[in-house]
Formats: sequence, C-alpha cells, structure tokens
Amino acid sequence: MTGSDPTAFAELENIHFLSLLTVDGRKWLLPQSETRLLGALVDIDPDVRAPFSVGAVGFSDEWWPIYCLSGDMQFMPRLTASRRICLLLSNGADNFGIVCDQIESFNRRTPYHPLPACMRSDRSPIQALIALENGIGCVTTTERLAAYIAGFVEEAENA
Repeated sequence: MTGSDPTAFAELENIHFLSLLTVDGRKWLLPQSETRLLGALVDIDPDVRAPFSVGAVGFSDEWWPIYCLSGDMQFMPRLTASRRICLLLSNGADNFGIVCDQIESFNRRTPYHPLPACMRSDRSPIQALIALENGIGCVTTTERLAAYIAGFVEEAENA
C-alpha cells in the first residue's frame, strides 16, 4: 500500500480525534482511539528487547516493545535526551510503544491532504498530511507503523 492508496486515505476521513506527537520537532498524528497508555520512560525495561527496540514495557500481562525513532522515522539504538514520554499503541493486532518529546490531543477540523508524489513510498508509514497552526503534520496509524517496523525486522533477518 502506498501513500497514495485512495482506500487508506478514505479511511482516515472518519478519524477526527488524534494524538499529536512531537519527535525532533516533527509532528506525527495517530488515531487517538489507538492510544492505550502514556507512560514514563523509567518504565521501559532495556533488557527486554525486540529487534530495533530500546526495550519493552509490561502492560496488560505482556511485554510491549518500545521504539525510538528520529523525526524522519529512522530507528535510533537508544533514547535521546529530548524524549520525555512513551506512548503505547494498539489496534487490536499490533501492540508496541513509541517514545516522543511531547504529546497532546488534536481535534481535526481541517481536511487531510494526499501525499505529494515525492513523499509516496511503499515503505513509508505516512498516509496523509494535515495543516497545523505551526506547520505540517504527518498522519499515520498503528497498523502502518507496525508494518514499517516489521519491514525493517524482515530486512535485517534476510541480510
């Protein structure tokens, strides 16, 4: 599925309440309905690791891998000083966490915009853009982020 998939874009149209994450000054938006818990970084156990994770958090009787991504969605091997909070995400099938600098609720009142051709990629989790008061936000979902992570894990296993 590429960032230009009209079905995926249409599914976003029904999502009005989002979690707005700030990561290295970049804004990512995910459906608020997929947010399960906001946690402290001290809750991350660095000894429980999945590939590319910085550790895991115990939640709902299981370990949820935690990922630290840069603002341009590159995996980072450790937490950075700017990271302040851990957001646990679940869509019912995929359970994991993302660390971010800041998080807030966002009630969408403006339309989503399709990705320009230069941003479309089968690999990218970004599905749409949205105009914010102070710039542009990248819209994605837990499913798309999980597929993005799984792609890197698969690539590393096959290397």
